[in-house]
Amino acid sequence: MLRLDKVEKQFGSQIILAQADLVIHPGEKVGLIGLNGQGKTTLFRLIEAVEGLDGGKVERTPPNLRIGVLRQELAPSGNSILHETLGGVPELVEALAEREKVQQALEDPKQVEQHDRLVAKLGELDHTLEDLGAYDAEARAGAILHGLGFTNAELAKSLDAFSGGWRMRVALAQLLFAAPDLMLLDEPTNHLDMESVAWLERYLVGQPGAYMLISHDRDFLQRTTRITVELEGGKLTRHKGDLAAYFEWKSNHLALLAKQHAKQAEKMETMQRFIDRFRAKATKAKQVQSRVKQLEKIAATQVALPNSDSKAPVIRLPDPPPCVQDVAILEKLQMAYGEKRVLTQCQLNIQKGNRIALLGPNGQGKSTLLKLLAQSLTPTGGSLTLGDRVVPGFFAQHAMEALKMGDTILESARAVAPAGTTETQLRSVLGGLLFSGDRVEKLVDVLSGGEKARLALARLFLSGANLLLLDEPSNHLDMPSRAALEEALESYKGTLILVSHDRSLLESVCNRHIALSGGQIIELEDGLESYLENFMEDGGCDDSKAAASDEPPKRDDKAIKRQAAEIRNTLHQQSRPLRREYEKLEQSIEQWESRKAELDEQLTDASLYEEDKKDQLKEILDANRKLEQHLSDGWQRWEELGSQIEELESRAKEALEAL
Repeated sequence: MLRLDKVEKQFGSQIILAQADLVIHPGEKVGLIGLNGQGKTTLFRLIEAVEGLDGGKVERTPPNLRIGVLRQELAPSGNSILHETLGGVPELVEALAEREKVQQALEDPKQVEQHDRLVAKLGELDHTLEDLGAYDAEARAGAILHGLGFTNAELAKSLDAFSGGWRMRVALAQLLFAAPDLMLLDEPTNHLDMESVAWLERYLVGQPGAYMLISHDRDFLQRTTRITVELEGGKLTRHKGDLAAYFEWKSNHLALLAKQHAKQAEKMETMQRFIDRFRAKATKAKQVQSRVKQLEKIAATQVALPNSDSKAPVIRLPDPPPCVQDVAILEKLQMAYGEKRVLTQCQLNIQKGNRIALLGPNGQGKSTLLKLLAQSLTPTGGSLTLGDRVVPGFFAQHAMEALKMGDTILESARAVAPAGTTETQLRSVLGGLLFSGDRVEKLVDVLSGGEKARLALARLFLSGANLLLLDEPSNHLDMPSRAALEEALESYKGTLILVSHDRSLLESVCNRHIALSGGQIIELEDGLESYLENFMEDGGCDDSKAAASDEPPKRDDKAIKRQAAEIRNTLHQQSRPLRREYEKLEQSIEQWESRKAELDEQLTDASLYEEDKKDQLKEILDANRKLEQHLSDGWQRWEELGSQIEELESRAKEALEAL
């Protein structure tokens, strides 16, 4: 479906891709990983063909392969969010608009002479709309919007009435509704709450299309991908397996490389000692020359070890200042914005050492509660009392606004740190958030949005707060930094309240769970997993409850199910022999690659190049060439089979959508 062949890309002296190869097959669910700055987003732009190549090629099969990309935000349009979602299929929106024009013309007495032509046109449009699945399109689009957190009442609201984060959800809904052949999803969970993430996981795994997914949320990747691709040092490494399987394979692979490298280095050192010792002796000239040639051959095929300069970041949080046991007490707390009640009669006692997960869908008041605890809002009723010597510190995306332009990163961190904080302590926290070495001298003015968010997080950790209020703190961190944040918060000796869609972070860090629902605080005795299970069972992510208010007329469900079963049975009968050959060939390819790796390892043995082993060397080289031909032919046939299976599935999908 998609092949990258020896692709090259660089910006100035920074190499993004160097002779990079990659294949993505129909229906594959691919996770793309790599440290920040490696070029993952650039790779997406190359696949999308909005960025030019410096070398190599990107092949799309068929050439008109439909590739859909998650936009960071939709521009204001005045359209309803339901209409924007339907806009994921422009042909559908255009056909619906054209049908409305034709219908109006038919009702116009002045167009009576055009009646027959208009009726024929209406029939053509109805046929087109049926092919596009128009008659349940609004229900499908509504279901997706509901899964992403919108209520039925909001479907008719203008896109312009929603904030940037909510417009991002509409952009995601639009892409999911479009159902392209290949979706490119760059951090799709950044603006979602945990409940919407749970729905998205279910949706992605259940839909048949292929996608490539960038996410720093390790658990999300683990649950939604079956192929892992790592971009590192300009190379793309593809592994059939989920994230955990890939990391296990990589660890074993690196250990094997290190062993082979050490063995070759030892052999080369022995040869070099022989050469140095007997170079001046005429009686040993022939042996010395032989060793020199062997040494050159080994050096040319020496196993290269990957760059190991990058170290895992470590965030060391300063000890919080002491405070009383009762950190905060909420008594019948109320908060309203005008006539809109957000919190009503809330009761909560926060104890020293509590690490609280604050749960609930977006819009329930989580950010409002954090702002009240941070004392940046005043409650409209009840009371909120902070204990003696309690110092709240609040992190949210708007914390970036407090950064002073003209300061360096180090100066910005020093400005909020208590007196006596050493530069080593400042650099320790900054380094854990990807500001190490000379980077701390960068000006705030030139930082990206993600860098500013990480600096704001560092400033919070250095501020001397002993009640941390964290609203999505991991959004702009890569996997190693997320792991460092998780470890730091897990060992934090103060009190914290955490809002996050990252389940792993919540499970590792938090020892208490509360949820906001209907303006009330609910204590969750059974923890996070039980809460999510109950949320799903109660219909929080039930697609059937998310249809738009104007549902299509009910049809004969039994007949539809019978026809759908016949379509699926036909697909199974036609694709079964192809799939058998596809899977058998896949096993053969794995065996050939394994055997080739064994032969490649044998070729690193220096003794193989000695004169008395000439026949053995020729035998290995001949076997290696044959395996290379088998692999070339095998991959070509594998792709042909994949295309044939994809075509059958595409026809079946169209038939099912037309029901």
